[in-house]
Amino acid sequence: MEKVDTFANRLKSLLEERNMTMADLCKLTAIDKGLMWHYVHGDKFPRIGNIRRIASVLYVNPEWLEGFDVDRTPEPVQLSALENDMLLSFRSCTAEEKFAILEFIKSKARN
Repeated sequence: MEKVDTFANRLKSLLEERNMTMADLCKLTAIDKGLMWHYVHGDKFPRIGNIRRIASVLYVNPEWLEGFDVDRTPEPVQLSALENDMLLSFRSCTAEEKFAILEFIKSKARN
């Protein structure tokens, strides 16, 4: 795999393309705003766990996000009927409701 771009360039491009702010991405990934700022500006390179979290939220291949010459879109994930129902319901929510639901789920997953 050849590296053809930088993580920061691709991340900035994706945020613009999806009309998202760094704050939005921080909320969805639970990554600190200061750390995200360093990622976006190319001052720091994220650990693999954070790359995967960001790639998952932005629905791109983690290796592509890192700057490699690979397919941008990840392999499709198979969802159960329950997961599919939850996703369809989630998509009909406002951004504010989505953040609240995500926080609720994270709090339950920690217990």
